[in-house]
Amino acid sequence: MPSAPLRFLESWIQALLGFFVCILLPIAVYAQSVPFADGSIGVAERAILATALAYFVVIYCGSRLESFPNASLTDQAAYVAPIVMVCFATIGIVLLALRLEYSRVQFFGSAFLVFAWVLGAAHLRARLFTRRYAVLPAASLATMPSLKSCHWLNFDDAIAIGRSSSLDGVVADLSSPLSERELSELARAAIAGLPVLDRRYIVESFTGRTPLSGLSPNDFGALLPSQQYLAFRRAVELLCTVLALPLLMPLMLALALLVRLDSAGPILYMQTRVGRQGRTFRMVKFRTMLHGVDGPSFTTTDDPRVTRVGAFLRRYRLDELPQVLNVLRGEMSWVGPRPEALELGQSYARDIPHFELRSIVCPGVTGWAQINQGYVHDDDGMRAKLEYDLYYLKHCSLWLDLVIILRTVAVVLGGVGAR
Repeated sequence: MPSAPLRFLESWIQALLGFFVCILLPIAVYAQSVPFADGSIGVAERAILATALAYFVVIYCGSRLESFPNASLTDQAAYVAPIVMVCFATIGIVLLALRLEYSRVQFFGSAFLVFAWVLGAAHLRARLFTRRYAVLPAASLATMPSLKSCHWLNFDDAIAIGRSSSLDGVVADLSSPLSERELSELARAAIAGLPVLDRRYIVESFTGRTPLSGLSPNDFGALLPSQQYLAFRRAVELLCTVLALPLLMPLMLALALLVRLDSAGPILYMQTRVGRQGRTFRMVKFRTMLHGVDGPSFTTTDDPRVTRVGAFLRRYRLDELPQVLNVLRGEMSWVGPRPEALELGQSYARDIPHFELRSIVCPGVTGWAQINQGYVHDDDGMRAKLEYDLYYLKHCSLWLDLVIILRTVAVVLGGVGAR
């Protein structure tokens, strides 16, 4: 097991080796002369500089992947893809705006190589390297998440046998009272260069969930996105929605015809849902059940009420497409906590502490909980869903929204988790 300093060195070796493979090695394929030979910057040289800049930005941002050691290859691809797309697209737009010529073959070819390299390296690191954390106090060991890529050690045992040099950090439950000796040991670890991390922070980073246990009013402020960010996101959302309408409308008309031909009843289904700040609204979907048939308020596996076309729409989430109307009206966003039916939402709010915090932002067509957990309705599942939603509120950004959208596309294409 490499020590933490060696792990840092390995990251730099990986970054430099990737620079050689993704940026320098392809030069032999497309270069017609030696770049920078005459001291001037031409088309090839400009492409090399642009791809090099994008590469190091991607490597820096891609370090976030280590926060999710249990992610699958598909999930990791959904994290890497937005970083590569945004970095290379931004630099490409700048070059276009400045009317600077560059090699498009080299630029986009290197973008693909960078994506493959960062994804492959992240996947190998998550599978091959085990991180070691000393946990304090010992009682907190039982609360740490079970991950193949992380090894949790008793703090006293790790110090006693001299393994502190191979630790990646110390995890302390700062919400519980620590003795003077334990606080002194934490200070000694920090002086020695070991990161001292709050248990809630490390659990949140590794699981993508903000634990409900220990959540206090002091934490509520961290869940409030800035108004400037929300306004900017709304502008971007409206622009993208309007641009997507010419593609969505023909598809929605075709699906509406299928619903009409499949079974009697209205094409659209509307239901009262709980929106931002507890306000209710009418959410619209394609009807996927037999009209007028009673049953439980939630859908079960192989529910007999679901029509043939409805089963197809649910499997690939196509029944949610009419919610573009809710997005345009400002009642929903493309990404956010999934809105609950009014009756169910009131029930969960009574039984689950802090459930109303989900309504801080607009509900979403898709969300962090949906792509990580899928469909749930029991109390335990809803508590986990709330923890995912609180994580999204705490870390919401355009980057995370793009990650969620790309992972939703993967879920849609795979037809996983629907009922």
